[in-house]
Amino acid sequence: MTTQLSDIFEHRPLLFAIAYRMIGEQQEAEDIVQDVYTSWLEMDTNRVEQPRHYLMRAVTNRSINRLKVLQRQRELYIGPWVPEPITDTALPEIFPDTGNDLSIGFLFLLEKLNPLERAVFLLRESFDLSYKELEAILDIPESTCRQHLHRAKEKLQKDKKRFESDVPRHQQLLEAFIVACMNQDQDKLISLLKEDISFYGDGGGKVSSATKPLFGRDVVSRMVLGLFSKVPVPTPLYNVLMVNGLPALALFDAITREPITCMCFEHEGEAIVSFYFIRNPDKLKNIRYQG
Repeated sequence: MTTQLSDIFEHRPLLFAIAYRMIGEQQEAEDIVQDVYTSWLEMDTNRVEQPRHYLMRAVTNRSINRLKVLQRQRELYIGPWVPEPITDTALPEIFPDTGNDLSIGFLFLLEKLNPLERAVFLLRESFDLSYKELEAILDIPESTCRQHLHRAKEKLQKDKKRFESDVPRHQQLLEAFIVACMNQDQDKLISLLKEDISFYGDGGGKVSSATKPLFGRDVVSRMVLGLFSKVPVPTPLYNVLMVNGLPALALFDAITREPITCMCFEHEGEAIVSFYFIRNPDKLKNIRYQG
């Protein structure tokens, strides 16, 4: 069969959506998609009956193989490794209405899974593929796909409920968080936090950040307020942005307007349950000051 190039490239947003959710890094995901298209253009595609499934299979398999390498590298990463944030305005086509499966916290949680479990879980839960489609894309029996999905859900079950966020409530919590931090009001900040709150700071060894996760209201609130107290004065530059589908706070250098920190969080009910402070400059390239 002959497929128009314009038809083939219509699948690019879907392919990037898969690769980014698998890898958690924009450039890595873009490279995978580009490699798949390059291979497509160099091969005889006349016998490909379902180009969309073929491309999804190619992207998924490349993502699995690449993630195996990256996970080994992340074991040597200085401090917690947190996924790279992407603003909704930068790449709106990768944000289909699939709940909060794209949030920084959820992608961070997926690091608990091995690459194949992650692929099965995402293709089934985020992209609603049937087990028959999973069998074709992953080239493993339906029964094996079910087993991988079951194991993935077992690993995620304890925390998955935390990622069913109410966006308006998330926005309210963010606004209250900003006021508390700007006023250095620890009591107010603590009132917004769940007792067992967790904090993950990603500086990548390039800028100062906590090299180990922190837990508990007192410790986390002091860390957060300490970071805000070091923000350039007299007036910190910040934007509230939609990052990976949820409102987030970005701080910028008052002179250069370069991003300093992207602050993301997850909430459960009326309280913030986890912070993700991304400070590694390599992961802030897509964050731009708007003002």
